[in-house]
Amino acid sequence: MSARRRVLVVVQDPADVQGLPGELVAQADRYLEGGAELGDERTVVVNLCRSTAYASKGYYVSLLAAARGQAVIPTVEDSQAVAEPYGRFRALQEAGVPTVDAAEMRVRCHALRRPAPEEPAAVPAEDEPPRPFPVPCVRAGERVRAARPGEYVETLAFLGSCPDAAFQRAALAVYREWPAPVLRLQLLREDEEWKVTQVAAVPPHHLAPAERARLVEALADEARVLRRGRQAPRETVRASLAVLVDAADPFSPSSPETIDRLERVAARMNVHVARISAGDLRKLPEYDALFIRSLTGVSLPSFQFALRAEALDMPVVDDSQSIIRCSNKVFLEELLRREGIPTPRTRILTARTRWKEVEALGSPLVLKLPDGSFSAAVHKVASRAEYAARSRAMFRHSPLLIAQEWLPTPFDWRIAVLDGRVLFAARYYMARGHWQIRTETRGTERYGKVEAVPRGQVPAEVVETALRAARLIGGGLYGVDLKETRGGPVVIEVNDNANLDIGYEDAADGNAVYEDLVEFFVRRVEEGAPGGGNGTAEAERALERIRAPIRARPAAGEPARWRAFEVAGLELEYPIVDRDLNVASLVEPAFRVLAGRGTSDVDLGAVGFSNEIADHVFEVKTLKPVRSLAAAESALVEGIQRFAAVLRDEFDARLMPTGMHPWMDPRQGKLWTRSGLRVYTAYARLFDVRTHGWMNVQATHLNLPFGSERDAVAMHNAAALLVPYLPALAASSPLHDGELQPAEDGRLAWILEHQARIPESCGAIVPEYVESFADYRRRILGPMYAALDRLPDPDTDAIRHEFFNTRGAVFKFSRRAMEVRVLDTQECVKLDVAVAVFVRAALKHLSRRVLAARIGLPAHEVLVEDFRACIREGSRARVRAPHFPALERGDDGRAEARAVLRHLLEGAEGAVRGSEAHYLELVGRMIEAGTLAERIRAALLPHAEGSDEAFTEAARRIYIELMDCLEANEPWARRAL
Repeated sequence: MSARRRVLVVVQDPADVQGLPGELVAQADRYLEGGAELGDERTVVVNLCRSTAYASKGYYVSLLAAARGQAVIPTVEDSQAVAEPYGRFRALQEAGVPTVDAAEMRVRCHALRRPAPEEPAAVPAEDEPPRPFPVPCVRAGERVRAARPGEYVETLAFLGSCPDAAFQRAALAVYREWPAPVLRLQLLREDEEWKVTQVAAVPPHHLAPAERARLVEALADEARVLRRGRQAPRETVRASLAVLVDAADPFSPSSPETIDRLERVAARMNVHVARISAGDLRKLPEYDALFIRSLTGVSLPSFQFALRAEALDMPVVDDSQSIIRCSNKVFLEELLRREGIPTPRTRILTARTRWKEVEALGSPLVLKLPDGSFSAAVHKVASRAEYAARSRAMFRHSPLLIAQEWLPTPFDWRIAVLDGRVLFAARYYMARGHWQIRTETRGTERYGKVEAVPRGQVPAEVVETALRAARLIGGGLYGVDLKETRGGPVVIEVNDNANLDIGYEDAADGNAVYEDLVEFFVRRVEEGAPGGGNGTAEAERALERIRAPIRARPAAGEPARWRAFEVAGLELEYPIVDRDLNVASLVEPAFRVLAGRGTSDVDLGAVGFSNEIADHVFEVKTLKPVRSLAAAESALVEGIQRFAAVLRDEFDARLMPTGMHPWMDPRQGKLWTRSGLRVYTAYARLFDVRTHGWMNVQATHLNLPFGSERDAVAMHNAAALLVPYLPALAASSPLHDGELQPAEDGRLAWILEHQARIPESCGAIVPEYVESFADYRRRILGPMYAALDRLPDPDTDAIRHEFFNTRGAVFKFSRRAMEVRVLDTQECVKLDVAVAVFVRAALKHLSRRVLAARIGLPAHEVLVEDFRACIREGSRARVRAPHFPALERGDDGRAEARAVLRHLLEGAEGAVRGSEAHYLELVGRMIEAGTLAERIRAALLPHAEGSDEAFTEAARRIYIELMDCLEANEPWARRAL
């Protein structure tokens, strides 16, 4: 049994937590002095110093807690992250918390022609009282205005707990990302929901007495402190359902409160519900199904959503066919009469129809426009003169009218039918003093009573007639309106987009209505996926084997506790190609097979699959960090082999290794549209993404944990010393556009130029030296964001995040890791892992030397020059590498890149983990044989002077061999390793 953890609250003045038991409290000065009783690794430190700004006492409390191996709230990194004005919101958005971030608020201020308000410090200095948050700007339709009282609120969260339950979810989400003991939040009411607009930490001495009492109460709850706001793990979401709403429409078929109830019921069923509006058509591919809850019609936005959903093969209610059929009463009359469904006596009228034919229906009679709704464009006429007046006006809108006999009844039945079964039933009574359920007099609307009836208590004859009518339309959701007459029930009409409102239609059957609705969508999503239960038993068993979790032992512990280099994660990218080796957009269909539904990510336990910006590029990655990359190799190979089996069996396609496709035309590339579309389209507007640097690149990414800030900074500076020479080991892209190119690493040659419009985003690829996390944000992230600010594009906030940095080594604060990004993908996972082992060990060796000041940091431009030489010439490049003085050099003072790699390999051998040492033997042979790019070039050069057909056929043979290597996990024989 593990020893019990202890909570320790560190303060500058004990009065800040008056009432908290003394054994839980330590003053900052005493904690900084240290001692055995304050150094226990099992301690969870709550840092309540009056500031955690750089070099303050609070800063050093968090820093020393990390050095002592203690968990601390907040960490130095947490304090720095909450101070970042743009990155602050990204994690919340990804967690599904509605926000209006700083960039958007600045755009709104600009629309009001006023300067953006000065942001209060997210981490105030000790002697600086917190400044008030500026009044937010709200979008009201097309206009922007300052928010009014009641439209925005401020609240406090104590260890993630909010006094107001309405804001608890947002408070907890913010705390999970930035676990500061006290957080001040500003939220804005917009689009029928509360959105986070500001976040700041609050020092304890600026709390009011009642607020301080709440803080003490939270600190005394040991379980809450130890939990640190983390959610219990839950089952993977079964499906995501987009609900199209129009908050401004008074005739919406469901109120916002109704959608609230749908969300609550769906959440209990582990289905995610997200509201979207008419402007969100591009977001639709991010969901699995669509439920239209806005006004429908062929000329309305909802119809475009239905068409788009059908094009995406998504379940949609209601579908375009149902909208077309139900929106026209002429069509319904013909359909119902032909199929023998009882209806009132009806005539279809033209301007030439004689009154005698009309009056045969009786007097009074009902006159309707074919496409009217909500009792509009429906009139009761009792005489020839009244008919003449009404019809004359109505024929101006339509060449056809509907005339029906009038069947007065106290109520109409509304039977909602979903997928051929009754969803709910209700009696719609006529409005008082009127012959319809709705009336409007002098602008005032009145409705009759709605009386929900339990599904099992509806007369059988009514149910049967409703089901027969609905079957004629389709398998969606229909509201069948009927009247009970002496001759039995008759159908008045069949409506798509049936009303469902909380407290009305759902009053009899309650949550069962919403549960059936959610289950309908989940069932359709699962049935729509390939292998959804219609195959043979053997096919089903094969599918189960492919979907089974891949086992690998992940590293135990939390990201905040991993030391530098202790664990690693690996990501590999490949294009999908068809039998002719041309790229094929099959990632999403293959994911449907593996996940059983449309998705952008597949979780197979130790390994996950995801997409990239181009919709033909597949990424496989370790989902959990591993201590030994040997474990990653076996898991990644199994993942690739499973995916390759799906491609082979279902689509006659394969995965192609190396850093670039040899003859793809990037102008024909397509953006991934299922998720992340806002990010990808923002890139597409800012850059020419249909070039090789975007549509035709595949890389290996190695992720290594930060450790302490000191370790992370040393790792980053060591990366600057290592990155220039990695193309001399990993280049695998000498061929694109069907021809051998000048550079051995064609992928990096394109990457050097691909974001030239905003050069701050990639620098010279070789990372600049930094002195601290704050220096990194100032020197690297700051200029990037400033460059984005200068652009007129309104959606630059979509890419205002750390991922916009495309240098060869980047900090990912969101996962507390550094990512190395300059490695071309090799022909098999074994060699990708070998390269990753080398990079990890070489970085560890160089980091030690940087920390000990035993290696010089040459001028950055020298490193950039060496990097470009290695991109051009691979292992044969002549480089300066002044930080490795022991190298044998020529008369020009330069050494061969291969000699630099040999030198680095010696250092790596002294830093490699024992279980990974055998990979360095492979790396040694790779260094001597030259890069894969050099071996491909050597094999193709004899054909370069011949015919194009001969060259192309030789290239085809080589890349087929390389694809075989990937599936077998074996090095290419022509490497001679």
